[in-house]
Amino acid sequence: MKQVSFSLLPRQAGTYKSLVDSSMQSKILRNYILHEYQLPEQLSIINEGDKKGLKLEKFLFDEPTNIRLNELVKYVRKNGYIANRSSLMRHILSQLITNLKKNSTIPPKERAVRPLNFYFKKGTKEVLEQFVSFRNRNAVIERFILEDYKPSDVKHLLDKPKELEQMRISVDRTAIEKLDEFVENIAQKGVTRTALMRDVVENIIAKLSNTDTRKLIAEARLQNALFEYEQAFGKDVLRDQLYKYVTYDESDPVH
Repeated sequence: MKQVSFSLLPRQAGTYKSLVDSSMQSKILRNYILHEYQLPEQLSIINEGDKKGLKLEKFLFDEPTNIRLNELVKYVRKNGYIANRSSLMRHILSQLITNLKKNSTIPPKERAVRPLNFYFKKGTKEVLEQFVSFRNRNAVIERFILEDYKPSDVKHLLDKPKELEQMRISVDRTAIEKLDEFVENIAQKGVTRTALMRDVVENIIAKLSNTDTRKLIAEARLQNALFEYEQAFGKDVLRDQLYKYVTYDESDPVH
């Protein structure tokens, strides 16, 4: 655990602490951030409101909660809005306080979330985000593993991509254990937890898009490559190269 500080609205921390037993305050806040909180549709409100008289308050956070908070801040900024850890925490606490008042109490979920790094074919993350928002990604993956996932054939699972990208995924321990059970049952060298997680994400994309995941990833990578080429050499050079490619004839002796 690590002590972290946030600049909160006057009386905000006091209101929260009056609703939750002192021994549970950090734990309930951590669990709410990890499992309940969702960003608002209008991301601009994250940084709205009167910022006069902000008061520094301390809580105990574990690594998964810190990572989740940082990821949410990055998501808001990526979409062109202003945010930092404190402004986001003010919104989180306001939502949590509303829920606490409405429901009297929110019992912390006894979950064991494990944030792990997995390696996917380059372009997978970009395609996945077309169908699953960042804030819902972990929940969608976890639910799919626990409720729907059946591993593909071994040949497919052993097909390791040459170009990789990392994606951090946080799911409950039960989902990870289920993947590990599949690994044990398949009992094939090279079929690992990571191979299965790649398969999981590919299946999710295919299910949501009704299209071959490999095709979507290849198209995304092609679009990025064409854009980079055009930026570096110009549209005319790109057009010439594409023309040469699509008109190339292997049987032509000139080539």
